[in-house]
Amino acid sequence: MRVTPDLEGLSPAQLVFLAERAATRGNGRISLTTRGNLQLRGFEEQAAKRFASDAAGQGLGLADPEREARRRLLFMSPLAGIDPACAPDTLLVARELEAALTSPQQSWQAPEKYSVAVDGGGFIPSGALRADLMLRHEDGVWCLYRGAERHASNREALVPLVLERLASSASAANAGRPLHQAPPFKGAIPRLLGAFLPGSFGAVAIMGEISASGFRAIAEAEARVRVTPWRGLVMDRPVAAPDLIAGPSDPRLALTACPGRDGCGQGLASTRQDALFLAPFLKGRRLHVSGCAKGCASRDSSDVTLVAREGGYDLICQGTTRDHPVETGLDVEDVRRRLCRA
Repeated sequence: MRVTPDLEGLSPAQLVFLAERAATRGNGRISLTTRGNLQLRGFEEQAAKRFASDAAGQGLGLADPEREARRRLLFMSPLAGIDPACAPDTLLVARELEAALTSPQQSWQAPEKYSVAVDGGGFIPSGALRADLMLRHEDGVWCLYRGAERHASNREALVPLVLERLASSASAANAGRPLHQAPPFKGAIPRLLGAFLPGSFGAVAIMGEISASGFRAIAEAEARVRVTPWRGLVMDRPVAAPDLIAGPSDPRLALTACPGRDGCGQGLASTRQDALFLAPFLKGRRLHVSGCAKGCASRDSSDVTLVAREGGYDLICQGTTRDHPVETGLDVEDVRRRLCRA
């Protein structure tokens, strides 16, 4: 079950609802995605069918599935309206685009896995948000990026321009995603950990997952929460909760892993368990553990990448799941020994 929170985040009541459903209907875990969404897994068929309407009743989405699919395309700078250096109309632009996307007058279907970002810059620099269509505030004006293409536009034409590009993409579904043609972001994304702006406190979910009890602990602190595209949370007060990292020295910050065979039918290893086992031996290196060759958890290069196969892990150094391994058929103890030698 995928949930796209409101642009301004989650209320304590919504956190309680999600915690309760994850604990009683799902597998007790809530995943954070790279588009600032939430994923609940393990639902039986009837519970899954009821979830969307129950979530809509809590303000977590729209009851109409086609309108909700178009709403889910959109995410924005998680500090919009919080960071004084973020473009002051970022939230307004995002709301205007959201209203246009969800209008009953729109008849096109949302392209699969497409995304639209409204990036107001500021503490999180412009360009850090990655999407197929990116509205960026640069040098005092808004521009639309589609892959490597840049389109300057006046403020009034922004939303119609995005809708035009989306409609054309929906009609050319096999053309490939512009995101994959976009030049990489070369700046630095600040870690949102602990107190980083007045009234703002950040935490990162360990490997992008939080337990139902962790969500309930945040709700009991009466915090309002925004989910970031880096599998973290921005809260309006400090909260200590299970599965959250708020300090910069925790070695688990270096871990990326998909659910693996414990949460995915294609997973061939207990990826999260293996990643946690290896964390103390990383010595500052970043580790990506993938349960199969798809590499769903990350497309980026890591210092150490492990890809699970039927015969054990492939080991890739300074690369992605798509690169050639230096060794194959390793178990997690083999990998630990190699990390200790390096």
